[in-house]
Parts: sequence; C-alpha cells; structure tokens
Amino acid sequence: MKKNVVVIPYVKSKSFEEKYGDWKWMDIAVMTWEYWCKKNDCILYIYDKPKYSDLKKHRITWQRWFDVFDCLEAENIDYNKIYMVDANTMVRWDTPNFFEFFDDEWGCWRDTDNLRWIKEGIDGYKPFFNDFELSTQQYHNAGLVVFNESHKEFLKSFEKLYHDNYDFFEEAQTKTIKKGTDQCPLNYWLAINKVKTKTDVPISFKLTHIHRKEMFNYNWQLEEDQTPFFIKYGYIWMFNGMPKDQRTSLMSHTWEIVKHNYTFNDDELLLNSVRHKDTFKNATSRKFKKDLIEYFKDDKYREMTAVELGCCQGDTTKILSSLFKNVYAYDHSVENVNITKNKCDENVECHVMDVTNDEWKFPKADVVFIDASHDYPQVAIDIQKAVDYFDNPIIILDDYGNPNNTNIRNSINLKVNEGVIKVDTHIGEKQGFKTKSGWTMNDREGVICKT
Repeated sequence: MKKNVVVIPYVKSKSFEEKYGDWKWMDIAVMTWEYWCKKNDCILYIYDKPKYSDLKKHRITWQRWFDVFDCLEAENIDYNKIYMVDANTMVRWDTPNFFEFFDDEWGCWRDTDNLRWIKEGIDGYKPFFNDFELSTQQYHNAGLVVFNESHKEFLKSFEKLYHDNYDFFEEAQTKTIKKGTDQCPLNYWLAINKVKTKTDVPISFKLTHIHRKEMFNYNWQLEEDQTPFFIKYGYIWMFNGMPKDQRTSLMSHTWEIVKHNYTFNDDELLLNSVRHKDTFKNATSRKFKKDLIEYFKDDKYREMTAVELGCCQGDTTKILSSLFKNVYAYDHSVENVNITKNKCDENVECHVMDVTNDEWKFPKADVVFIDASHDYPQVAIDIQKAVDYFDNPIIILDDYGNPNNTNIRNSINLKVNEGVIKVDTHIGEKQGFKTKSGWTMNDREGVICKT
C-alpha cells in the first residue's frame, strides 16, 4: 500500500557545529513531524546516512536529491508522493494534508523573501547555464518540495550535472557567487528541462524568513491573546534567513509554547512508544496492536493473565501489559528477553525458554499469544498444547497472512477443521499491506481464536 513520505535530512556534522550550533533544533522539528505524519497516515523518513560522509565536500543539500529514491527503496518503503523538507522546519499540529494540493507535478512554493539575494544568484549562475532566462517568478524554495517517482530521471540528470561540474559548483557556492548551494542550480535545471511545476499553493504552508515578516510579534491590542502571528496564521514554520546558531533558542521557545498540542490519547501514546512492522520486520503492525487494544478494551480483561510464547523484543508485550493484570513472556533468545525486560512495565515477567523443546511450566493464564515457532505442524502442536494446558484460553496468532510462510495458516486451519479452536476475529493489517521486509500480505495479519 503506497503512502506519502516526509523526508527530513538529519545529519549532525561536527564540521558545521560552529555555524549551526548544537543541532538540538533538528530534534524539535522531528517531534512535530512525527506527530503530523502519524495523524495523516504518512511515513516519516529520517535521511541520516548520505552516500558521501565528507559533508564539506558534498553538502547534504545536494546529496538529498541524489539519494532519496535509493534510500526509500532500500528500506522497502512503498512511496507515493515525497515531501522533502529542511530540518529547520516545524509543522503546526493541525496542518491540513498538503499532499492533496499536488498531482504529478513538481510541487513547490515561490521564494520571494529576499529578492536581491535571489536575483544575484540567478545572475551569478546565468553564464554557466548558457544565459538561460530564469525569471524570479519561477524561482522556488528548495527546502519544501513535493515530488514523486516520475521525477526520478530528472533528479538523476541533476546528479550527473553536479558531478560533471563539481569544481564549478564548489567554487560558486564558497568563493564566487555564494548564494546558497543547490537551490539556484535546481531552479535552473527544472526550467531548462521544462519540468511541470505547481507553485500556486497557500503561502501559509511555507512561512519562511519569519523575522522579516515581523511574525514573531503578536497583536498587543488583544491582551487576551498573545499568540505570535506565525503560530496563529502559519502552518509550516521554517527558521531560516537568520543566524543559524539562534535556531535552537527560537525553536525551543516555540516548542514550549505549542508542545501541549502535539498529544495523542493514551492508546496512541502507548502505540507510539513501540516499534511496528513497517520499521522492524519482526514486530507486529501498528494496526495489529491497535486491534488488540480494541478487542480487549472491556474491564473484564483487566484481571486476566496472558502468556506470550515468543516475545521477540517486547514491542507487542508492552501492549499486552497494558491490557492484562500480569503478562509472562518467553523467548529462546537471552538478548530478546533482556530487551523486553527493559522495555516493559513491572507486571511483565520475562523468561528464557525454548517453547518447542522445553517442558511447559506456565502459570495459569486466560490469554495465550503463540508467536514462537513458524513451522508446520509445530504451530498446530503448540495450539493443541495450549488448549490442553490452559483452561479455555483465548489464543492470539500472528502472520496468518504471510505468503512466504503458509505454515501458520495451515496449522490454524487444521485445528479449526478438527474443532479444537474457532476463529473469533481477524486482526491487523489487511491484504495488500507491504512489510518492512518487502513482502505483501495476502490475507489479514493475525487471528484471535476461542476454544
């Protein structure tokens, strides 16, 4: 299932600490985008591993355009539209989904904050681009751009332009023109290649050079409302055009004013605290966990005990601990058990155990999550053992819709056909969901069964 992706270049280079400060401003920006992406069902991709580590020689502003598609595809991210945004940018909690403004064009916002700086950049690069006439009316900010797979070849050509003329661009950005890095060449290359762009989008989604617009101020005549103008009227706040070592102070102060708005309900906060199948291949999905919360929401389950056979690294265990009075988690890996212990609350007991070969010595339990073996008929054997060992347990099973491992589904179907269990409900992601590992579910992710 394709999703829109927000990409944030996030590289804290020691080479630029004197210029950019302590880099804490990046973390503040990321917190706002994490919230927005979850709220709008988008993927947040932190671009922190550029191809070239020498960022003085190859600036991150250039590399992001060359690496973005390779990075997303290497992570098996099935992307739709991509929004490249600078790490000095915060998004307001209630910002509408701006991806909806764009179709297949290169989506961008005109840059009009410092026209003299822009004009000098255009004039400086003009001879290199064979005196091509680039109008300031076409010029856009490169720190907020929406594009898609149709622009892959264009960006490859931009990468070739950069490498073929590296010496020129290096001298231009450091010694001669000195008007930014990638932005002006990118504008030229888009225009020369006649890439269709869309710039007629609300300016409130690109609030740049906030100080020039005097939007750090508020209406002093409204004594009851001292909200700064940029927070009140802008959706996306870019802290640029100012001394870069002031970003942390300004963005920290902004965060203190607005942070109470970036909150989910208790269930969402819990889900945000663990990993899911889109980022960790051995975890269950966010929807799987959310469905568990919904299924076991009744107070009658609060006094029950759960046993988890194959807890991995505790991401689902932590959810179970919020639903039941006690949870007993077992895994064959000492490392996994230690990670689970550190992740979970006090009502979770973790033990190293080979569920398949060791003798079962479990406490009484009402719910059993079987997620240890993935073999047939071992899963069927574990189901039968759970039914015989526990008293009418509710049984949870994962990976029902994994096309690469039909052993679990075959085991479940065998026990259903024998009348040992019955499927009460399906849970988790639906058919078509693409996992971190790259495979696509051909059925629902999991099932909850009763005896």
